[in-house]
Amino acid sequence: MSASVSIIVGGIPGVAVLNGSLWHDADFDDVRDAGEQPLTGWPVDLYRDGSLLHTTLTDPNGDYSIIGVQPNDTNGVIYELRFRAPGAGANTAMVGLAASAFTNGLQRIGDIVVPPAANLQGLNLPIDPNGVVYNSIARIPVAGATLTLLDAGSSTPVPASCFDDPVQQGQVTLSNGYYKFDLNFSDPSCPSGGDYVIDVTVPPGATYVAGYSQIIPPTSDASTAAFSVPACPSSINDVIPGTTLFCEVQPSEFAPGAGVPANSAGTVYHVHLTLDGSQPPGSSQIFNNHIPLDPELAGSIAISKTTPLLNVTRGQLVPYVITVNNTTGTLLTDVTIVDRFPAGFNYVAGSAQIDGVPNEPTIVGQELTWSGLLITGSSSRTLKLLLAVGAGVTEGEYVNRAQVINGTTGSAISGEATATVRIVPDPTFDCTDVIGKVFNDANRNGIQDDGEDGLPGVRVATARGLRATTDAHGRYHITCAITPHETRGSNFVLKLDDRTLPSGFRLSTDQTRIKRATRGKALRINFGASIHRVVAIDLSDPAFEPGTTEIRFQWRSRIDLLLEELRKAPSVLRLSYVADREDPALVQRRIEAIKQQVTEAWDQADYVLSIEPEIFWRLGAPTTKRDGR
Repeated sequence: MSASVSIIVGGIPGVAVLNGSLWHDADFDDVRDAGEQPLTGWPVDLYRDGSLLHTTLTDPNGDYSIIGVQPNDTNGVIYELRFRAPGAGANTAMVGLAASAFTNGLQRIGDIVVPPAANLQGLNLPIDPNGVVYNSIARIPVAGATLTLLDAGSSTPVPASCFDDPVQQGQVTLSNGYYKFDLNFSDPSCPSGGDYVIDVTVPPGATYVAGYSQIIPPTSDASTAAFSVPACPSSINDVIPGTTLFCEVQPSEFAPGAGVPANSAGTVYHVHLTLDGSQPPGSSQIFNNHIPLDPELAGSIAISKTTPLLNVTRGQLVPYVITVNNTTGTLLTDVTIVDRFPAGFNYVAGSAQIDGVPNEPTIVGQELTWSGLLITGSSSRTLKLLLAVGAGVTEGEYVNRAQVINGTTGSAISGEATATVRIVPDPTFDCTDVIGKVFNDANRNGIQDDGEDGLPGVRVATARGLRATTDAHGRYHITCAITPHETRGSNFVLKLDDRTLPSGFRLSTDQTRIKRATRGKALRINFGASIHRVVAIDLSDPAFEPGTTEIRFQWRSRIDLLLEELRKAPSVLRLSYVADREDPALVQRRIEAIKQQVTEAWDQADYVLSIEPEIFWRLGAPTTKRDGR
């Protein structure tokens, strides 16, 4: 019990002082006990005959004094005190019944009699709200929530006349989060012994998730049997049995703190209630029934996922780093990090660490889960792990995904972070090496026989531009020349640059070789070249009849001599035409005519004759090109 004493010095003789205290009366005894929370900054209004006379505020101890009040014990003036919560408006519910020697009402004291020079004490307001609407994560009161009491059968709001304070129907919470329903059962729509549902509408905006909390769901709701408040006092559901006439479902008049686990005994609350008027307020009200609301957590965690590797091979270990940052500034509990890895990848047991401390995940299929984590306000946590690339993984890009979810509701509280690696062929097991030799094919049979040495300094090239030059023994080697298709192999093309052959050598094999490449197997491609006998015949305009392709009579015998020379040994015939001012088309026809004449006269049984036509212009180009005509 506390009291205030005021001494008036130099005041108007005969005037009085009104004193009192405001506090949260946790044990309902109308006595201010140690530890009970004072109500600071509450306006206290003094009315005289219904008109506002004076306003004061409660001090840090919840006390107030109004000095200079004129006596009314003989003049019939009516005094009344009214108490308001800070910021109270038209939708703010009354949450306490005044306690004084005069007429007590909800947050008001009437019919105050003030004798001359009186120092009235004990004009008090002990409040006893039903509970606090609070944030299920931050565990702080929620302002702006709207509470409505519904008939459980029809789900319609009960009439405002059913409450001692009509504003309690549709009341909006202030910064303290308090709410209260004083049912009087005065209407058939609110019968004693009826079932009721407390409906909560979250504050406007996107700060809170609509509906009852999913993080801390109610113990009883519209889908369950009603919780019987009349049967609660002194039962196992009454967590403070010392207050035998009141039902308290949580141990404190304050909302559960961050240290109270969600869905534990310390967070029990009910929204589906049976209430009656047999022993009010104990049977008509429930106390310490704190109602949580879930904040909108989507995006409250910033997440990133990285890997230092881009190209990896089968069997390689891939490190990943997941970083999560709390952007809300409040403690987040029951946080779960989920990592979803691609098919064919495998978690390396014992590799996971959170902030440097080993922490093994729960593994279900291709999903790794770390549950029950705490992330304090504005802090970050770092998760490291290793995945192994399985032998059956095909080449291509593989995306690893990570996300943070709420462990209770399963809803995402972060975006999805990804890290991509590319499976590439293994240089040892997947690539095809190409080896071979360029040799002096003396007998021109395309096969390297004994005594046929290699040719140095000859260049070969792939279709992709890889090049190699033969060594002193004619050998070359191209490492990882191609990565064949995994299932069917691939064609490999290799070409020899005949310009790099030694002088006088010509290919005895195909210049371009195509072979089928298979993963993990080397290809051998050899090229043969030899010195060829070259027989040349030079032609010019005087050897032909003017303007025709016919050789003059005196030169026809030269063709027979040419054929005899070609038969002496395998040779290459080089037809050279030295042109001057002839028509280019005529020159081309003459070359083709001689080539056809020799081909028709040649016996292929001797050997396959290769004919190489060449045209040389004395003036560097045909006359028409030179003159620009």
